[in-house]
Amino acid sequence: MAKNRNKKLRQDKGALSSASQKQGLYSSLKINNFRIFDELELHDLGKINLFFGPNNSGKTSILEAIFTHACGLNIIPALRHTTLTRQDGQISGHFDFGEKILNLFKNKDRLPLEFSVSAKVGSNIKDYILKTAFWPSYELANLDPLLIGQPSMNYAEHKYDDNTINQITKNEYSLQAVKTLHIGEWNAEFGGKSHKFVITFPLIREISLQPFKLGVMSDILSHRQIGADLRIFSYLKRYGKIAEFTAEMQQAFKEIHEIDMIPYPDGQNGMIYIEISDNQRIPLHVFGDGMRRWFFLLGQMIVYQNAVHCIEEIDSTFHPGAHALLSKLLVNYAEKFENQLFLTSHSIEFTDAFLNALYGENGVIIEKNDDPVRIFTLGHSQENKTEIWSLSGREAFEKRQKFGLDLRG
Repeated sequence: MAKNRNKKLRQDKGALSSASQKQGLYSSLKINNFRIFDELELHDLGKINLFFGPNNSGKTSILEAIFTHACGLNIIPALRHTTLTRQDGQISGHFDFGEKILNLFKNKDRLPLEFSVSAKVGSNIKDYILKTAFWPSYELANLDPLLIGQPSMNYAEHKYDDNTINQITKNEYSLQAVKTLHIGEWNAEFGGKSHKFVITFPLIREISLQPFKLGVMSDILSHRQIGADLRIFSYLKRYGKIAEFTAEMQQAFKEIHEIDMIPYPDGQNGMIYIEISDNQRIPLHVFGDGMRRWFFLLGQMIVYQNAVHCIEEIDSTFHPGAHALLSKLLVNYAEKFENQLFLTSHSIEFTDAFLNALYGENGVIIEKNDDPVRIFTLGHSQENKTEIWSLSGREAFEKRQKFGLDLRG
């Protein structure tokens, strides 16, 4: 199988920032046969990495690959995020679920289907390689009989195996007993160890394995998921971080006085309330998406420290007037909580506010030799190959100032 190597307009393989070396951050990444990529390499990753590019250029796929690598052998969370979460958990049946798994692989011309993601961490020259192999089941043969084998029997005539029953989430909080169908076998290798998973529809929750790195994946609507705010509040309460969280929220929303959850009279969990300065309590869900999303993202950065945070459309739901403060807070929380951020955006207005807040006259990043920000722009060549252009944050700021360079691709 011929590999389609991506042209790299500029990928600096120079020295890493001191922050990356000290804290063991991802420093480089190589993706093979994942989503739309035959092969993709990213070098000189920073503490904060912002990806631009037109629709379908692969920005979300890069975030998914990073999150999948962070999961290591703990592959079920990775599968849930790359298949179920993209559809808000709505899967019509085993063909739908099976095809979403098949679409994780760029090339499907031979079995088993394979992809790999490898990375370097900090100044370590070792490659941490995640290799996956997927053998589709007979049940998926109707999707591609030439590849997978003879077509299976008519779906309506199929008899479920009465011995395979699993409690699964129809939606995130409604459990029902269902009978499972075999989708295939998934083998993952990482760090000299391997684990084989039986993939079923619905997806059986396997025993959790130790991830390579703590990873968090947040899309545009993660803050709207049922119970998302209660989960964040619960974690903060459990780890004794409510006061710290409230103080950090006040930086963006000065009217906040207190954050609390008031139980209902029947003992059930109530809603999260925000007490504003005049002692008026307002349910969190009444506030706009900007407040709710920042509650969710900030909560995750405080709860999941020394972690990899993959956040889609970081500027989405935030008013342009808040972009500068948001940018400064992102840098602050990446440093304060030792988190590495991978972000996507389409907005040049956000980019300018982001770069000005960090490198402008009143910018928060002064040292020129330890720039924590990397800007990556993705595009497609005439041969439909992925092209990557990368700059440090300061370089991007200077090129925007001098030449009005459009970083969106």
